[in-house]
Amino acid sequence: MLRLLLFFTLLPGLAVAQATFIGKVTDKTTQQPLIGVTIYFPALKKGGSTDTLGLCRVADLPAGSHKVEVRFLSYKTLTRTIRLLSGETAGDFILEPEAAQLQEVIVTGLTTGSTVKDSPVPIMTYNKIQWLQTSSTNLVDAVGKLPGMSQITTGVGLSKPVIRGLGFNRVITVHDGVRQEDNQWGEEHALQVDEYSIDRYEIIKGSGSLLYGSDGLGGVMSLISSRPPEAGVFRGQVLTNYQSNNDMIGVSGMIEGSSQKGLFGRVRVSTKSAGNYRNKYDGLVYGSAYREFDVNGTIGINRKWGYSQVYVSNWHQDINIVTGERDPSGRFQELVRMSSDSEALAPVSDATLHGRTIDPANYQNLNNFKTSWNTFAKIGRGNISAIISYSQNRRQEFASTLTPGQPALYFYLQNVFYDLKYYFGGRNGWDFTIGSNGLWQYNQNKGLQVLYPGYRSWDSGLFLFAQKKTDRLTVNGGLRMDVRRMQINKLYADADGVFSEAPITGGQVRFAGLTKTYSNPTASFGATYALSSRWTVKANLGRGFRAPSTPELSANGEHAGTFRYEIGSPNLRSETSFQADLGVNYESPDVSVTASLFQNRINNYTYSEKVLDRFGRDSIVDPSRPILTYRYTQGNAVLFGGEAQVTINPRSARWLHLTTSYSLVRSRNLSSTSDSTRYLPFLPPPRVIGQLKVTKNEAGNHWRNLYALLEIEHNWRQNQALLAYGTETETPAYTLVNIGAGSDVVNANGRALFQLFLTVQNIFDIAYQSHQNRLKYFGVNEATGRRGVYNMGRNVSVKVVIPFGGK
Repeated sequence: MLRLLLFFTLLPGLAVAQATFIGKVTDKTTQQPLIGVTIYFPALKKGGSTDTLGLCRVADLPAGSHKVEVRFLSYKTLTRTIRLLSGETAGDFILEPEAAQLQEVIVTGLTTGSTVKDSPVPIMTYNKIQWLQTSSTNLVDAVGKLPGMSQITTGVGLSKPVIRGLGFNRVITVHDGVRQEDNQWGEEHALQVDEYSIDRYEIIKGSGSLLYGSDGLGGVMSLISSRPPEAGVFRGQVLTNYQSNNDMIGVSGMIEGSSQKGLFGRVRVSTKSAGNYRNKYDGLVYGSAYREFDVNGTIGINRKWGYSQVYVSNWHQDINIVTGERDPSGRFQELVRMSSDSEALAPVSDATLHGRTIDPANYQNLNNFKTSWNTFAKIGRGNISAIISYSQNRRQEFASTLTPGQPALYFYLQNVFYDLKYYFGGRNGWDFTIGSNGLWQYNQNKGLQVLYPGYRSWDSGLFLFAQKKTDRLTVNGGLRMDVRRMQINKLYADADGVFSEAPITGGQVRFAGLTKTYSNPTASFGATYALSSRWTVKANLGRGFRAPSTPELSANGEHAGTFRYEIGSPNLRSETSFQADLGVNYESPDVSVTASLFQNRINNYTYSEKVLDRFGRDSIVDPSRPILTYRYTQGNAVLFGGEAQVTINPRSARWLHLTTSYSLVRSRNLSSTSDSTRYLPFLPPPRVIGQLKVTKNEAGNHWRNLYALLEIEHNWRQNQALLAYGTETETPAYTLVNIGAGSDVVNANGRALFQLFLTVQNIFDIAYQSHQNRLKYFGVNEATGRRGVYNMGRNVSVKVVIPFGGK
């Protein structure tokens, strides 16, 4: 199959007639031509921008039917299917100002282009401009405020996405079509992708996606890089980012270009360096400093038969581990070496607290190398696409001064991912896609300690997807079958309880190894119906599947990153879910409203609970250290709730934007009917976010696209928590106020010199703990009587983007 694919996609002599598209774009209200509008064919990765007459010419296209996107800042995005004939084809587009993003074109979770408004599957989008106008401390933090989204955090540099209360292995992260696999099960390390390289996010809520197989019970977070430049362009940018709270300095430089013959390339280099963050109660939080260095690039060719490109990236992060250890005065402590065979806690010096030092005895060294090949070609009446990717993830955790340079834990994970799809040409409004994708993983232990044994796993899935569109009705759905085969090594323990994958003389077998196959069908079906030009209703039913992860099956040791002893269960069964969504959209020239309700029932829901001894006390494996014990267990569960968002952008005052969103997720552990054990752990509290934003197109001769915003975020008290076994504690309510402003600065000729973005998060320096912040469960600060470590305090962020180059 692969040889056949290579033959078809790389054969430039395919009999494809050449076509040229000439588009004209005008404003709906003024009927005047619009300058700088992007006309783009996403499947072909080709496009251009309109000139002073509102015209755009895109040449060297294959004849046939293609979807085209028309985008312009502050206007609704248009998507349309164009039939290109041999020679020249003309098309006119009329854009109108947007009140919201319901017309945003989305592709994740679907196999044909659609819009947020038309998609039966609940999907959200988030673009680079939104990211620039807000402040975020990491990749996931950027989208954590979207309706239905939240994040599990372990300090400011470590976050994992949570969609409607589900995270880790229940959320799939996709980067440019490739599954991101860097130990997704763990909460103590970040997603290993360059934040500055992402141009767009697309978030699927729930198991409505058929494209990626096992694990997507909660949804999919798709990270999308910027598209290749149009032909004959050479340009670049330098992006700088400073954050005051932890003195974070970020710099990212990018250059890209495309020849008239279709060759294109891009190189980006990014770096971050941050000290310890601070808040009003803890002061400087020792162990929260980090640094990153990322390099990534793309090279490819774009011709009339399609495109082919190769992507390479190397992401590296050194990040300290917050332990929460403090002396009676409240000062943070660190491990110091006392002799060749002993170490002890000592107060952290002021120089260390205020510096950017990475503690060599208490940090993580993370490195993710990835390369992928992506090809798309038109064959007959349809299109074929293929992705092959290899990644190598090295994760080292250092936890002792007695073994300098030797990691306590070292996971060496290799992944091979493939994705193959064929898109049948649309007929009578129908689009069909068949495809297959899979993942091979090989994880080895190379550290001094073993948390869980090495393993091999093989995933493979086949799917069929169909979509039908009429003027008022969109119906789509499909079926998928997945198989996962897992082979996990044995785990041994010596007389002192030290684990090893190699047989130990006089030791015992703690985990007998496992070879098992998990398989399950999944499906999705949904419909969107336009009741009128303003009202749209939608519904979707989806069935998901998640096989147990290796840690859940086999863990039996102390985890240096989480500071707890974890015990797995080899008898865990696959999770299966059934989710129902019901939504409504209202859109007028002044107001946009979206609202949705959902219920997600999960059989064999896997979670960890604290283990108590027979006297009801904490079960501690090592009496000399307060390491608590947790065991993975299962039960049936249901999550339910909804989201709503209202955007007001009056025609009489287009400079005014008012947006309010609300998110709610509740849960029940159906295996328990009493006290707090009926709640699932680590769910976000109800939340409302209101944002007032004013804009101005220009001011004077040098200011363009000015804006100022005020945002208020309120999180209710979370009292529906798993209090049993001391797993969770209730979290008080809190309210944060954020502000921001920015502008493009241009020269006398109107050419952009730079963009400036200023934000202040938590302007009143409120001391708070997010319910999903793992640091809140550390010990009590004897100086204040408060338990755990608090979130970041006031933070001023300044971003400057300097573009250069041109045609």
